[in-house]
This record gives sequence, structure tokens and C-alpha cells, in this order.
Amino acid sequence: MVEVSLEEFQRSQSVRIAQDIIGQSEEQEQKMQSHWEKTWLKAHQHLVALLRFLDKDYDDACDKSNHPLDRFNDEDLSYLIHVRVRGLVADVKQKTKPSQEAELQRQVQDLTRKIAALERKNMELGDENKRLQAEIAGLNAHLVVVRQVNQKSSNQEMHDYQVRDTPQTVRPPEGQIPDWFNSWKASKAFEKMAMAIRVMGDTGMALRPSIIKEMARRLSLSAENNSLDDALSRLLEEEVDLHPVLLEKENAIASEGAGSGGNLPDVVRLTVEGNVAYSTLSGKVAALNEFDRLLRLHSTPEHTILNIQACEVLVEAGYRIKGQAQAIQLSNGSTYIPDIIAIDPASGELVFIEVERDVHKDPAARKQKWMNCFEATNGNLYVFCDNLTCERAVLSDMNLALSGLRFNSYLTNLHGIRNGKCSRKDGSIWLTMSRGK
Repeated sequence: MVEVSLEEFQRSQSVRIAQDIIGQSEEQEQKMQSHWEKTWLKAHQHLVALLRFLDKDYDDACDKSNHPLDRFNDEDLSYLIHVRVRGLVADVKQKTKPSQEAELQRQVQDLTRKIAALERKNMELGDENKRLQAEIAGLNAHLVVVRQVNQKSSNQEMHDYQVRDTPQTVRPPEGQIPDWFNSWKASKAFEKMAMAIRVMGDTGMALRPSIIKEMARRLSLSAENNSLDDALSRLLEEEVDLHPVLLEKENAIASEGAGSGGNLPDVVRLTVEGNVAYSTLSGKVAALNEFDRLLRLHSTPEHTILNIQACEVLVEAGYRIKGQAQAIQLSNGSTYIPDIIAIDPASGELVFIEVERDVHKDPAARKQKWMNCFEATNGNLYVFCDNLTCERAVLSDMNLALSGLRFNSYLTNLHGIRNGKCSRKDGSIWLTMSRGK
């Protein structure tokens, strides 16, 4: 019952957040449209008033023909005013006395300045209208993306990252406890080895440092306690008369940087016997290994690991993971697949996060990626990199691809976060921030 309540709470929160975003976007769109219409109407009325002043008879004639000056467009009004001003100047030259010419010339110049001011204002309103229309289009595109994410969250189970894949409760088969289990249970390091099995089965964790950290938390020990790492290492090998191999290490990862820590730590999973051990210990089916679950969604094992590490950093910073590698259809027909979708703890808004490694990629594909990211996020780009070199390269690519567009960028890197760095602007995990909107 607790799990059902938590799921319903998360679903209702997701719907409420989406509705708030939709309401804010529509309200902002209405305000901008209303502002533009009021400003244009005021300038239009000035043009109408000026033409009426210059030619009252024409104004009356238009009213009688059921086509008043108010219905004329700005270009027609401007043209008619110019015609009458030129006619007025000609009349003045023919009919006025030399003593009156200077005063009339001053009046003409004053009218000319007013017309020029109105034309400039009209041009400014046109530019403002284009800007507002672009902003509205951006908000609408982002709204479509948010609705898709919210709809998918409502129609299928969306587990919180901390809960991961919740194990299903089962009953261990009667009389099928492995022969080696009791010998293993009686061994000296059983408590710590069993805790490693429980952590992996409960959460689906795959990264060795993360497993050890969670073991330490559950056992109220320091994560630096070498006995925890030793216990996990023993599970990777068979111990005669104690237990078979209960954990196996992923071998498809580059050896450089791997081990108990580093940017590419060991990735481990429960073996068949390890799953049996977990079911015997807990009476549950082990959660799916997070590395195996995410590997099919990402390009390489290394990129998969960085995605897991990025999620761990985000969760520690208060973010709630909403989805990973979820395909989103954009209004231009393209498909955008953000690596991570999370909820910002400060604003409650959805943020779409790209996870990048310091490897060479096709420039054309990169440009299209950042263009899609710009449209989906309404110009708010979040990127999680593996190191500072990658972060700088991504920022350069982003600025080149989005040249001429106004956007906000938030970048960080795993190496800097692990060294205790934080933003100088707001103390957040985003080490490089630039606001162009």
C-alpha cells in the first residue's frame, strides 16, 4: 500500500507541475499578445487622427462609404498622409505670402518629424512583434515537449531513481536452499558479503563505489573501511566449501581508469548463483541491474556509466529523475532523446540534461543535436560532462551551433564535482552558467 501511495503521489505531482507550466505559458502568451495589440492600436490611432486633421472631408467620405479610416492599414494611412502633406506644401508655396512662408515651413517640418517618429515606432513595433512571436513559438514547442513527458509519465510506471526497480516479493522454494548457503552464512565475513548482495538486489546498483557507499550507510560504517571492498572482492571469486562466484564484472569497458573508483569504475552484476543468494536472503526477486537496463539506451558502456554517475550526482543535489533516454517528437518533425529528464528542486520545472564524454563526434550531427535541444528546452540547455576539457569543448560546439540565438547554458563535469567544486554564482552543481535570454 505504501508503494501505491508513493506512485500516486508522484503521478499527481507530475500532472500538477505540467498543468502549472501549461498555465504559465498560456498566461505569458496572452500578456505578450495583449501588450503588442495595445501598442500597435495606439500608433494606428495616431496615424488616423493625423489624416483626419489633414483631410476632414476625406474622413467624412470614408465614413459614409462604410469604410472608415480606422479600418485602413498602416501603410495606406502613411501613404495618404504623405500625399496630403505634399499637397499642403504645394498650396502654401502658391497661396501664402512671403511673411507666412517661414511659419508654414516650420509647421510642415514639425509634421514631417511626427510622421518620421510614427514610422520609427511602427518599425519598432514590427520588430517587437517578431520577437514576441518567436518567443511564443519557443514556449509552444517546449509546451508540446512537456506534455509528452507528462503523458508518458501518466500512462506507464515511472519509478523514482532512488527506488529504482522495486524487487517483487517471492517465497523461496521449500527445500531448495543451496547446499553452500549455510556454510557461507557461518563464515566470518558473511554479514558484509550478504549486505553487498542485498544492496545490489534491492536497488539494481552496478557501480562498485556506489555499492560500497550504500553498504557503509546500511552498516553504519565509513565508506573508506577496506573490509567492505574486500567483502565485495571475495564475491567475485569462488571460495571452496563456502560459496560459488556470486558477482561478475563487466568486461566490455576500457581498462584505463577502471577499478574501485575513478571515472570508469568496475561494473558488477549478480550471477545466477548471486540471484539465488539474494532470493534466499530476502525472499524477493532481485531488481534489474541498472547498467544492463541502461546499456541498450546508450551508445557505449562508458557513456552508460557516466549517465549512472550523473544521476547519482543529480539525486544528491536534490533533483528527482523523471526519465532516461526518452524519445520526444518535436514540432519540426525531428526526434529528440535527452539522456536524463529531471525535476529541478528549486523551481519544480522539468530540465533536459545531455551527458557528454570527451570523445570525437561528427560536427554536423552535433549541430543538429544542439538545435533540437534548443527547441525542446526553449533555450535552457543543461549538460553533464566527464571532465573540464569536455565541458569546454561542448560549450564551444554549443555556441557555434546556436550562433545568433539567445539561450541559457548550464554545464558541469564529474571530475570537478568530485573535487568539491560548485558554482560561484549560486553554489549549485552547474559550474559554468551563461544567461543569454
